[in-house]
Amino acid sequence: MSINGSNVSKYIESISWSGDENQLARKVTISYLYAPQDPNVHNISVRKGDRLILEDGIILFDGIVLTEERTENDIKMQSMAYDYAWYLRGKAFGVYKGSPAAVTAAVCAEAGVACGTLYDPGGEVEVISTGEKSIAQVIQTAYEGKDAHLYMQGQTVCVEKYGEQLAGTVTGDDAVMDAQYKSSIENLVNQVVILGASDQPIGEVSNGLTGYGIIREAYKQTGDEKDVAGEARKLLKGIEDSGKVVVRGNPAYQTGRAIVVEKVNSKIRGRFTIISDEHAWTGSDYQTTLGLRFLEVA
Repeated sequence: MSINGSNVSKYIESISWSGDENQLARKVTISYLYAPQDPNVHNISVRKGDRLILEDGIILFDGIVLTEERTENDIKMQSMAYDYAWYLRGKAFGVYKGSPAAVTAAVCAEAGVACGTLYDPGGEVEVISTGEKSIAQVIQTAYEGKDAHLYMQGQTVCVEKYGEQLAGTVTGDDAVMDAQYKSSIENLVNQVVILGASDQPIGEVSNGLTGYGIIREAYKQTGDEKDVAGEARKLLKGIEDSGKVVVRGNPAYQTGRAIVVEKVNSKIRGRFTIISDEHAWTGSDYQTTLGLRFLEVA
């Protein structure tokens, strides 16, 4: 690990490197000794705005330190950094037309941000922002419904399709230390009523999960839809299955990629999309906790 080009790895006590589908930028949190009054402690300097790079043969993280945190009764300091996706919070001003990849390239070029590999599902979209949308929101709107993952490769914007790249396979108790499975109907919506121009019901759609009782939502027709029923179906929510696994640390396991889990006698077996990841280093111990999205369980 380096701060502004200076290697500080031997002074770092713990590192957490993480990403999440609901978090724009990947994050690194480091903990280290900080005792300016103690001559026996080597105090490293990590300040807001410093560039932090995490490497493991290749660059895993490249970002900016945003916070410093310390309690009065402790000699440890904690600093947190986000990668360069943090800058995509800046507002966009313009009309962007073309394929999702073309819109991404246009809004990034306007902001002086380089683009790398951009997943392009085709089709044409139009995104308008008069300052109410950030650069990231313009990109996310362009890819709406396309299951796209926005991420940074250094200082370059990239977009990939969720779960398309296989990060690896974990098998057995030696690689899978723990697993957690959850099935929920907490957010269930099993019927959507379609409202016409006069706000009167003109139809409805359902996902058939009526055995749990009826939970309704309403969709108001705008007149611009090509498929009104299709737009209404987007509001339906069914049984939500989710899970987490704790595995032997591997930097390839990152949000947006897929992983195959083969653990005997576990509910979590198969190929899953990674929707969150946390990599934790403490001394020589390295573990990765993965949040998984999946449609079926074993």
